[in-house]
Amino acid sequence: MSCFLPPVLVDEALVVSGRDERRFRALPSRLGIYLVLALCLLRARSVPAVTQAMIPLARVRRLAALGWVLPSSTALTKLRDRLGVVPFELLFTAMTRPVPARVRPWSHMFGLQVCAWDGTEITVADTDANRDHFRRHQGKNGPVGTPKARLVVLLACGTRQLLGAVTGGLGQGEVTLAHQLVNSLRPGMLLLADRNFLGYPLWTAARARGTHLLWRAKLGKPLLSPQHLLPDGSWLATLHDPADARARRKTVQRNHKRGHRPPKPRPVRGITVRVIEAWITVTIDGVTRTQKYRLVTSLLDPDHAPAGQLVGLYARRWAAETGIRELKTVLLHGQPLRSRTPARALQELWAALTTYQTLRLLTSHAALATDLDPSRISFTAARDTATAAITTTPQHATTHLEQTCQHL
Repeated sequence: MSCFLPPVLVDEALVVSGRDERRFRALPSRLGIYLVLALCLLRARSVPAVTQAMIPLARVRRLAALGWVLPSSTALTKLRDRLGVVPFELLFTAMTRPVPARVRPWSHMFGLQVCAWDGTEITVADTDANRDHFRRHQGKNGPVGTPKARLVVLLACGTRQLLGAVTGGLGQGEVTLAHQLVNSLRPGMLLLADRNFLGYPLWTAARARGTHLLWRAKLGKPLLSPQHLLPDGSWLATLHDPADARARRKTVQRNHKRGHRPPKPRPVRGITVRVIEAWITVTIDGVTRTQKYRLVTSLLDPDHAPAGQLVGLYARRWAAETGIRELKTVLLHGQPLRSRTPARALQELWAALTTYQTLRLLTSHAALATDLDPSRISFTAARDTATAAITTTPQHATTHLEQTCQHL
């Protein structure tokens, strides 16, 4: 992991966040960063056991001869509290900086990098502090279940590398968090999204970043009446601003109540979009299901982006579902976050996202040598390989990286 997370990058994050050392410590902050990242790989082990697994046995013996002993669980917890959340957020941001991407059939379409965003819930430890911060789902008789954090991620469908992420509690919806993720969008992207995200405010915010969109819509809402039929069966429609429509309605109602003459109708503010409807058949475990889909896109030219190709392209949105499953099931083993306070839980979550990104960079690096689709490389194998190499020092990281890539 030190090839993609070198000590100089870790030290920079510590300095920027103000968590670097002012004096010599037996447990330096850099060790704490790598410890929390290692906790994401060795989920079944205790914190002291992970610390011992990180350090080669020969080095432990040399340190013991100098009087150094393995730290206790309490000391490691204090180290984590001293670090806080910010260094891990900075590390994740550094790992997701935009870099030029090769144009490949599995990563691009219509000359645009295909991306997707989606949301999920991450279960945290069931403590009073986590319940107050993250909240629980509401039932008929009050809160039920365990507290959960909400997570929205943006990833590249080809490599499944993360391009951004936002976290929050259950009190914040996916659309609310997605607004915070808009700054991660950039020109040259084609963003896929499920039907819960379609709305005028989020659509216009994403388009303002220069990103093209292909989002699924609910069949009855919003109303997208045909205004111009296109040769491939799609049509142009207007996605109206609901806030402007409500303001217009209130003005009409107020004038009618006061007996004023109704104002001359004006068009409701909106943006032109292209709508595609298709029947899609899916077979899962021998069960076949056919369902009508409505897709909305900002690619208005049917000659440049035919409807049939857009319908087929939308299936790549499942890369977001796959990436989330890899994070929750493969990396976190389907278990709740172990941290019992909100600060440590957020720290652990950002560390898990950073570790996931590191493993995805590893698979992409391995695929680059043979121009292979990175999705063909097992994420589980990458996790196991990184876990086996957890004692590799930065001095030997480059050599070990090449051997790991050949193995994958």
